[in-house]
Amino acid sequence: MTTTQSKLSATFPHLEWNFDVPLAPRTYMKIGGPAEALLQATDVNTIKDVITFCTNEAIPVTILGGASNVIISDDGVRGLLLFVTIDTFKVLDEKDDSCIFIQAGAGIKMAALVSQTVSAGATGLEYFLGVPGTLGGAIYNNAHYLTDLIGTHVESVHVLSKDGTDHWVKAEDCAFAYEHSRFQNSNEIILEVIFKLKKGDKESSLTKIAHATQYRAKTQPLGIPSSGCIFQNVPNTPKLQKQFPDFAEKPYVPGGYIIDQAHLKGTKIGGIQVSTKHAAWFENDGTGTSQDVKTLIRTVKDRVKKEFDVELHEEVFYLE
Repeated sequence: MTTTQSKLSATFPHLEWNFDVPLAPRTYMKIGGPAEALLQATDVNTIKDVITFCTNEAIPVTILGGASNVIISDDGVRGLLLFVTIDTFKVLDEKDDSCIFIQAGAGIKMAALVSQTVSAGATGLEYFLGVPGTLGGAIYNNAHYLTDLIGTHVESVHVLSKDGTDHWVKAEDCAFAYEHSRFQNSNEIILEVIFKLKKGDKESSLTKIAHATQYRAKTQPLGIPSSGCIFQNVPNTPKLQKQFPDFAEKPYVPGGYIIDQAHLKGTKIGGIQVSTKHAAWFENDGTGTSQDVKTLIRTVKDRVKKEFDVELHEEVFYLE
């Protein structure tokens, strides 16, 4: 047993600790080594106590939700890997006849969140039903469906700082932008989110969900071990408008489209392949490693840079 494992189990004997846990089965990409210590936390007080202790003891802490948008090192993750599994959902009694305010825990699955908001008579999140993982991860990365960013529907976010204090952050202070939020740099742990949604009708919401589901099934390699889009879309420029006239009127050129134009679909390194269905996705044939992913990312970025003088940037996060 490592020093970290001994400290955690001795200080919090009532918690359900898991040590040296293989992480590959828990991730969407199905890669990654073991977690030195793993805990699934379902309540704020437990998270506060554990985070405060780890901060004082200089134990590294990594936060995960659904592990859908991460590349975990083949060597695993040192210190504590904390899965925030708070999956609460409630409609708040706010006096606004045109809107519905919904509060949800960071650990709720996106599919469950969308289904429950629709049942509550709210509209606005339907297109996010197919976003993998949990709400916390979606907020952290400001998940999007086409040009619709989840941050535009947020009223405030309940967070925990590394010093053990919690507070609410208003949406305007969250620095939401394409593939970005303040939480990527603030070291705050997302606990809960309040959404301000318009009132809708269930039939229209179900139609939106069906449309988004059909679109994803048509354009994405669902059902295959993958981490979703590996690369971000590229902000458009006059130069790119000339190179890719099909997107001349769009704010972004899809990263997958540029990779496709570089004839990289099907390119494979080890067990990881550029999807033949959506070039921004990488697929794992079951034998892939995080090093395979990193090497293939570098290969794709180098080719796109050489062919089009375009710098691609990853949408995924690396955990070590």
